[in-house]
Amino acid sequence: MGKLRKYDNLAFFLFILPWIIGFSVFFLVPFGTSIFYAFTDAKLPGSVDYNFIGLGNFAEMLKSPIFGKSLFNTMYFVIIGVPVVTAGMLVLAMLLNLKVKGIALYRTFYYLPTLVPIVATVIIWRLVFNSEFGILNAVLGIFGAEKTDWLGGKYTIKPIIILLQVWISGSGVLIFLAALKNVPRHLHEAAEIDGASAVRRFFSITLPMISSSILFVVIIQTMYNFQMFTEALLLSKGGPNYASYTFVYNIYKSAFTDLKFSMAMAQSLFLFMLISLVTATLMKLSKRFVYNEAGN
Repeated sequence: MGKLRKYDNLAFFLFILPWIIGFSVFFLVPFGTSIFYAFTDAKLPGSVDYNFIGLGNFAEMLKSPIFGKSLFNTMYFVIIGVPVVTAGMLVLAMLLNLKVKGIALYRTFYYLPTLVPIVATVIIWRLVFNSEFGILNAVLGIFGAEKTDWLGGKYTIKPIIILLQVWISGSGVLIFLAALKNVPRHLHEAAEIDGASAVRRFFSITLPMISSSILFVVIIQTMYNFQMFTEALLLSKGGPNYASYTFVYNIYKSAFTDLKFSMAMAQSLFLFMLISLVTATLMKLSKRFVYNEAGN
């Protein structure tokens, strides 16, 4: 039995060895390198001409006015965007859970935008919201409305980005749809016999039963919004007046425009700690609000 156990252990490590190598090469080594360069003044990746400056990059980062603007925009998308997008996913999932004729076709149609690359989706949205020849302004013009610079307005660009996230939220909708399918039907039947309204059944039965799925979607969406880049770059290039200038967009500009690689690494490390803190807080709070059938 001892030799068999040793053979099983060896086979186990041989099977996971490719993952260990990949994780080390593509995560641990780059992560450790990023931490190292965050405390230097290196201008380019792999540079050998650098000096250790301690917390100099972090001090300069905190003093930068762009740092505050980018952090504010990112937190806006996290604090405002995540609840709105999550609620939108849940509403769509409930609509797609209705027993109507052709519902499978509706589910397929809604999931299709998720299959389109995000770059192509953003380009389509630029055509819709273009101030001169956009589809939205053309439709509103039929009713006599004047042209609106949707992508150029600092009060409209953020809601447009959030709406875009709802449009491509097919994966989250599927998660909620699967969770809704797993809610025990007899609980709703018992509550209905007791006279509970549909709203009461939703808040007392449906929400608690799918709370674990809500937590998962919220965490994934929170990480996505903290790392938002493509939408800000392609829709408005961070504008207007830094209105969509996200934190990752700031990291990109520091590394590839300003050629301050070490500053970009310091900003990345700050973002990593911020995401870790928020995620840990969500997991801690989940013990109060997330229903666990196992009770642990």
